[in-house]
Amino acid sequence: MRARGWPSILAIAVLSGVAIACGIYVLMATSQLAEAVVAAIFCVALGQMVIITTMATKNTAFRDDLRELIRDRRANEARHGEALAKANFFETEIAELKRHAAHAEKDFNAAIIATRDDLHDLTRRYEAALANGPAQAVAEAAPEPAGEAAPGREHLSFSLEPLIDLANNATAHYRARFSMMLAAGGEIEYAKLTLNADRGGLRPSLDIHVINQAIPLLRRLRAKHPAMKLLVPIGAATLMSEVTLAEIARCLGASSDVAGGVVFELSHDVLGKLGEAGIAGLATVARMGVTMALTDVSLTGLDLASLRHLGVKFIGLNARSIESGFGVAPTWMEFAAVVRNLQFQIILTDVTNSVQAASAAQVARFVAGPFFAPPRRVKSNVGVSAASDFSAAA
Repeated sequence: MRARGWPSILAIAVLSGVAIACGIYVLMATSQLAEAVVAAIFCVALGQMVIITTMATKNTAFRDDLRELIRDRRANEARHGEALAKANFFETEIAELKRHAAHAEKDFNAAIIATRDDLHDLTRRYEAALANGPAQAVAEAAPEPAGEAAPGREHLSFSLEPLIDLANNATAHYRARFSMMLAAGGEIEYAKLTLNADRGGLRPSLDIHVINQAIPLLRRLRAKHPAMKLLVPIGAATLMSEVTLAEIARCLGASSDVAGGVVFELSHDVLGKLGEAGIAGLATVARMGVTMALTDVSLTGLDLASLRHLGVKFIGLNARSIESGFGVAPTWMEFAAVVRNLQFQIILTDVTNSVQAASAAQVARFVAGPFFAPPRRVKSNVGVSAASDFSAAA
């Protein structure tokens, strides 16, 4: 029994005892005593009132407890209904996801088949382009005039993306880019071309071809800008091919006058996937004295000391990774300070808008991207005078 019920019981017991005592007294008395009878009746009445009050209080508390219990029950029923509705929703969503997964698998298989066909077609075209010889496939010394008729066969088209020095807002260096121009007038862009070349095992041949064309172009550019460098992309398969590395060494040795301006560009993602053969290839390139640029760098898995040993001088950061509209994160600011102290040059690539451009000076010295200057396509089979004109435009 609850402790709060004892006062009521004690009061009723006392009043009842007094009433009984008064009754006994009346029975035992020799004369009639009205006062004792009145006292007994009064005590009995008080006891009844205490009982009624106590019962009323308990009844009220019971009703309150009952209402609370009903509210809890209704709340539990509501939660149960919500949980049931969510379970039904999840079952519907799971069924829908299974249906989409079945369609996605079909689409994925179809995409694989289409990619395989594209790769076979690209392989055939690329091998045909290489068979036509370097003089027909390269590059490049003056901007291609607007409206110039495209060649009537597949060939590699060279483009130069300016690297702007924020210290003077002038073009300091270039990044080499290329695409495959198709006879029908279409174009296989740089990203897809290099991806298909990697998948088809043609990347070493492609890299050698590009290097062979980049060296004479760099020579023409450095005729007026001796400090200018040209960043040339290189793939993992190239670094793992001893034959290809030997050919690169031969090309650079035969062009010692401009070899110092060649910068091999490798993405951080590719570096992280290199095996022992690829790391050995990087060391071989470093022994050639070639400068390296590591692009699309992330903060994870980056060993700056090892990069210095491998001849990396440029660190490329993608503008989207450091500026997504909320300002440059403090971690990137700290990273940039450490990189600069180690005498790396930071390049902010793929700058597409004014917000990214405004944040560029906080982390980088050089910038590249369509916001500053789009890649400049250069044409084949031009003379020295045209090359000089392009150098002047640079």
